[in-house]
This record gives sequence, C-alpha cells and structure tokens, in this order.
Amino acid sequence: MKRLLLPLVLILCLAASGQAVFAQQTPGLLIPMGGGYSDVYAGFSAAAVANARNGHVKILVLPAPYSTNPISISGSERQTNIRDAEQRRFQIEEACKRTAPPDVTCTAILIPVFTRDDASDPATLGLIPDDLSAVFILGGDQTVAMQALAGTPLEARLTELHQQGVIFAGTSAGGGMLSRTMLGGYNLNYAAENALFFGAPDIWNTGERHGLPFGLQNAILDQHFYQRARFGRLLNAILLPDVPHLGVGVDAYTGVIAEDEVLRDVFGLYTVTILDAETYHAAESVKYVPLETGPFLLSARNVLVNLLSPGEARYDLKTRRHSLSAPAPRVERDFERLSSPEGAGTLILAGDLSKNLADSPVIRRFGELAGGENASLLLIATGYPSERSANTNLEAYARVLPGRQTRTIVLGNEPVQIPPEVTGILIVAKDQSKISVQALAPVRDAWLSGVPVLADNAAAPLMGAFYAAHGPTPDDAELAELATQKSFWQGKTEIQPGLGLVEATLEPQLLSDNRFGRWFSLAYTHPELLAIGLNQGTAIEIQADRRLVLGTNNIFVLDLRQASLALGTNNGFVIANGLLDVFAPGESLQPEVADVNARFVPQPTPALPTETPKPTPTSATPTPPLPTPLPAATPEPAPSASAPAASRSSWLIAGGILAILLAIGIGLCRRKG
Repeated sequence: MKRLLLPLVLILCLAASGQAVFAQQTPGLLIPMGGGYSDVYAGFSAAAVANARNGHVKILVLPAPYSTNPISISGSERQTNIRDAEQRRFQIEEACKRTAPPDVTCTAILIPVFTRDDASDPATLGLIPDDLSAVFILGGDQTVAMQALAGTPLEARLTELHQQGVIFAGTSAGGGMLSRTMLGGYNLNYAAENALFFGAPDIWNTGERHGLPFGLQNAILDQHFYQRARFGRLLNAILLPDVPHLGVGVDAYTGVIAEDEVLRDVFGLYTVTILDAETYHAAESVKYVPLETGPFLLSARNVLVNLLSPGEARYDLKTRRHSLSAPAPRVERDFERLSSPEGAGTLILAGDLSKNLADSPVIRRFGELAGGENASLLLIATGYPSERSANTNLEAYARVLPGRQTRTIVLGNEPVQIPPEVTGILIVAKDQSKISVQALAPVRDAWLSGVPVLADNAAAPLMGAFYAAHGPTPDDAELAELATQKSFWQGKTEIQPGLGLVEATLEPQLLSDNRFGRWFSLAYTHPELLAIGLNQGTAIEIQADRRLVLGTNNIFVLDLRQASLALGTNNGFVIANGLLDVFAPGESLQPEVADVNARFVPQPTPALPTETPKPTPTSATPTPPLPTPLPAATPEPAPSASAPAASRSSWLIAGGILAILLAIGIGLCRRKG
C-alpha cells in the first residue's frame, strides 16, 4: 500500500508547491483601449513583452469585429478584411519589436475569424499556439463579433487562454468586448442627444448576447468615450436593473490595464472615466419621468464620478475605491447658492431652444413671466458669425413669443441700451467666445430690478460666475479633438469671468454638441461651484425660493466640492468622488443625502412598446439574429442531476477517497518541508 501511495504523494506535493503542470495560474490582464492604434501600441506592447514566454512574445490578432455579418460574408469582403487586418498585424508586431529587448522575439499571428463557421472550425483552433503572450482584438462592430464568437469552441478556447495568463487587449469595439455585460450601441432612433431616454442603450447581458465571458465582471465598458459623447449612453446603461452599476468609459487613443478588476496604469493620450451608480444607490433610486410627448427620461441622484489619467491613479472595481480617497459614508449637500436675490426677476438659463421654438415649454413659460399678451420684450442676439444670421434667429424667436411690443438688437461690443418699459429680456447667442461680457452688463441691472431674463444657448454660460470662452464643437477632426478630448488637460480650456447672475458655472448643448470637456474643465478649475450641464430643449428656472427644470431633456449638475483632485503625467484631470445629479423636467433642482446605508424600493422600469420600427433599408448586408449557441468545449462534464444513483454514488466515493489521500499527502509534504 505504501508503494502505491508514494507516487500519489509526490504528485500531491508538487501540486501543493505550485510546480505541477495543472497548477492554477493567474488569469491574464485585460487591456481595453478606447480607439485608435498608433497611440496605444506602446502601452499594449509593454504589457505583452512583460508576459513573454521563454523569450518569445506571441500575439494573436483577432479581426472578428471587422465583419458585417456573423453568419456569412462574401469572398470579396473576406479578402478585404484579411488585407486590412494584415496591416494591423504587421503594425502590432513591429510595435512589439520596438519595445522588446534584444533577447526577446516578437511574432503576431492573424487568425481569419469573421463568422460563426470560422469560430467553430477545428482548423482555426489549430492556428493558436499554446505559448501565447497576448491577444489583440481589432476594432469594428462588437455585436457582430460576439454573435460570431458566443458559444463556439473558439470562445471556450479564448476563455482557457485567459485563465492560463494570456493578456487580452482590444481597441474600439474590441475594447468594448472586454466586459461580460456589453454595450452593443444605441437602440434604433437613439443617439447622443437623447441618450438619457429610457431604452436608448442596447445592453447585451444574457446567455446568448454578452461580451467575452472572462471580461470585467463588475463594470460595463464603453469606448471612444468623450470623442463620441457617450457619457449619457453609459450612464443610462448602469442605472438599469440586473446589470453592473459601474461604468468604465475609455476615451479614444487611450488604454488602461485591468488586473483582477483593478484599473491601473492608464496609457495613451487621454482619460478613463468611472461612473458609480452602486455606492450611493443611484441605480436603486433612479426614476423615469414621462414627458408630454410620451418618452421617459431618467432622473438620478448621487452618481459618483471618477477620472483617471496616465500616472499612478488607480480604481478598484470590487471595492469601488479610487486611489486618491474612498467615498465618504454619508454626504449632505445643498444648492442654496443657486438662487436669485430678493427683488430680482426670474432667471431662465437654456441649453438651446432653437430646434423646436413653436412647441417649447420654456418659451411659453418665459412669455407668461414677461406679461403674456401685454409683454414688452427686448430680444438681443450676440456672438453670431454675421448680422444676417443674428437677425434670422431673432425673427424666429419673435414669431413664437407673445407681447404688444418686441424690439430686437444685434449686439456688438457697446453696452446694450434697455428701455425702462421692458417687461422681459431674451438673449440668444451662438458662440460664447465672440460675446462681450461688458456689453451685456446692463442686463444684470435690469434683472436685479425685477425684469425676467431668458438666456439661451451660448448666452446662458455668461450668466454664471465663470464660463468657457469657446465656440461650438468644430467639424474639423483635429479641432474637434482639441475641443472634446484635449479639454480634459489642464489649461486647454479658456475660462473667463461671467456676469455672475448665478453662483455656478454652465455649459450648453452638453449632449448634442459634446461639451463634456469644457463642463469638466469648469468644474475642475472652480470646484467650489456647481457645474451645470444644459441640454437642447431644456432650461432651469431660478427664483429666490425655487429652482425648477423646464423643457424636454435632462439637466446635469456636477459637484466637486467634496471631491479629491489631482493631475496625471499628461496634465489630465484625475478626480475621485465627484457627485453627479441628473434632473428631469418638472423636478426641483435639489440634492438628496448620499448615504451608503440608505435603503430604496426600486421603481419599476417603464414598459416600452413591443413592436420595433423597421429600420430604413440600406445596402449593407442585414445582420441575422444570433443562432442558438454551440455548447462550449469542456474537458469532462460533471454528472447531471438526472444521472443514475449508482453513478452519483461512485462519484461521491471517489471524491471522498481523493479528499482523504489529499489530506494524507499534504501532511506528509509538510513533514518533509
């Protein structure tokens, strides 16, 4: 018996010391990258080279997101995809060679996987070496890629590789696949400007529709984050039930290393954002407010906002803790500085009403406050590229406003003259970088004397304590990058003093014109002030005793008064525990206590129509529904609950014997060691 036990004891000793072939290995890193290639190659290559196997770095390049259809593609599309993917394979290999020391070799291997048949073909698995260091997933369409991979032998093999320590990186759509709950994009008829309407995000969180199974378990990833104004989409997604209530937005040309659900070592150019709707129960307390026109808008309080930039900052998705500081157990706030002095007129600050003036509830409210049919209105246009365009806009506002007398002025640099009989002032502007604050100074005096004021679009920020002196987001790609992504670098946003009608900072068209960088710049530069994000069709009405949301979209309030702030090595913003509130029309702008121990009864989500409108036909090949997944390959399936009693007994007896032998073996090992 002793002779029989000795070989088994030796194996058990080796297993206990971690030397056996089947010893458990540490899962590989996940490296989501928000988009682009050349700016993230160096960061990826450094991690891949550090994971070299016996002096070799073998990188598998997976081009599945390139495909337009997970079931079948044409021969010409396949050849085009292979040609384009080969260029990326070559770049990845060369980037690895530039990083690797002389005694380490780099090889990138392209596997042509575009359809489910490809992912199910045994020949595909034969192309994958056992000594891989990393997998690099290219950009494209994450939903098509996962329809091709889900439930196939290739998905099972990729899972095994990750468990064996292989790094998985992806850029753009490839990065979005690296969370188990995956954002597929927008549902039909939704985009950035209406991203906060219920039903906007397309969530993949079922057995058939999901991201890579070994991806981040505690968060949802989104890519091209600020480049494509996806803040609202991710926020909406994490507030839904039955999904992770943490969101990680990785900006383009930027990557981050995720190790055991800890985000660290941001690399590339820009920013990683973490939205936390779990700690202060924002996802449990979210409400969905119906509009007159039918859709539901979300309303949420106390979402934690965290930013990482290149440097030492990190964030733990399991403990929901930023390296700068942990969130306080309880935070009480007030918005009392958002009020008008006694005797002042009502102040309405709008984010751009010009798209739907005839049906605007904000315009109706201003008309009532100004005296209705007896109103004497002064309409001022400023910050337009030409006098003609300014007058065109003034005429549009004049047509929908009531009143017995309406005067219009295109304002230059001279102070505006305000007639004493005026009962309401409307200021509309296009470009806040072209406005003279001093020319509008008489508006403040009239407002303090009781005249209601409506400031729309670029005029609204000038009513605050400070404003970003920049125009609309440009169409030119390089200038747009400066406005939307480089604005997260300190000093890239020009901030000037405003008229100070309200002690806050404001930015209009947040969703529709992608003004998030300027909004964050205002908040970071003046953390003592609330930063208000206005959206198209929406406004806040401020009086001495109330703050009310008007219109047809949401209002954001970003509060950094109790946040921790730092800068990354790229001078990018690092923020821990900012607080975000999202208000819907009809709600009072009032904060709620943020308490980790609070209890809520979640509100049911709205019921949407079951019929989905048919999309407009295009020339693209339609994507069919995902077929029933193929069974994942497993070495030895466990006995099922319906197995015969004798079979179950055999397994139990064998398990008991193995447990006894394991205990004996470990005891002997300890005696010898």
